[in-house]
Amino acid sequence: MVAWRAALRSVGCVFILLGGLTAVSLVALATGTRTSSGWVSVIFGVLIFALVRFVRILAAAAGQRSGNREAAKSAARVGRVFGDPGGIRAAAPRFGAAQTEAGAVGEEATALLLDLVLSIPGTSVFHGMQFPYDDVADVDHAVARGNLVFLIDSKLYRWGTYEWHVRRDRDLIVRADGYGPPRHNAMHVAAEGYRRLLGAKTEVVPLVLIHGTNVAVGQRSISAHGVHMATADQAMERIGNALAATVGLWPDNPAVRAALIGKLKVPPPADPGPG
Repeated sequence: MVAWRAALRSVGCVFILLGGLTAVSLVALATGTRTSSGWVSVIFGVLIFALVRFVRILAAAAGQRSGNREAAKSAARVGRVFGDPGGIRAAAPRFGAAQTEAGAVGEEATALLLDLVLSIPGTSVFHGMQFPYDDVADVDHAVARGNLVFLIDSKLYRWGTYEWHVRRDRDLIVRADGYGPPRHNAMHVAAEGYRRLLGAKTEVVPLVLIHGTNVAVGQRSISAHGVHMATADQAMERIGNALAATVGLWPDNPAVRAALIGKLKVPPPADPGPG
């Protein structure tokens, strides 16, 4: 509709231009002043007016299309996206401002990517989930469709290749070249807690998603406890393919969605109901 309206207005602009030029020519002919230099200015003014009008029509159409796209995106998120990314900033007194800000940037980048999977019918996205047995830590994101749930831990790292290392019963993220200290990761603990919450019929997949320039994941991409590690591109491809594969096989599961909503660290606002 926006394109058709812009086209009709453009056609109207052309007719106005032609009509203006025709009127100027007839007046010049009637007054015998066709060769007067003043008419050149008048004609030039008509052309400028038409050009400005045409540009304004195109700009208005582009703005309206952009607004329509944003409105459609917002409508698609209603009832399908819960919570807010970047909640780790509240833990700055415990972990330090620099570390929590990097974590928040990673969470917000993942949230933008997860909006893409909303194109898969029945998919819901959650941000800022409670972590089992820890009131401060959280699970950054969850994505659910039917009986499939991804738990996602967002990371923003410097360049390098990262992989898993096991030390006793702990999963550690290390850089393949040995630079920097190992980073303890407890996503397998979160996954076990959510499996108990959601039941044996729900498949829970824990995933560490890494953002960063020139980052990669090495051969040890799955920890001893079954936690996957992937770059942002790899993770989105896996998540999208897995969710799409459930379409037609697993129906919507309101119980899983309700259980995940109940684990949000910041509960959604209450529905005021009718009236």
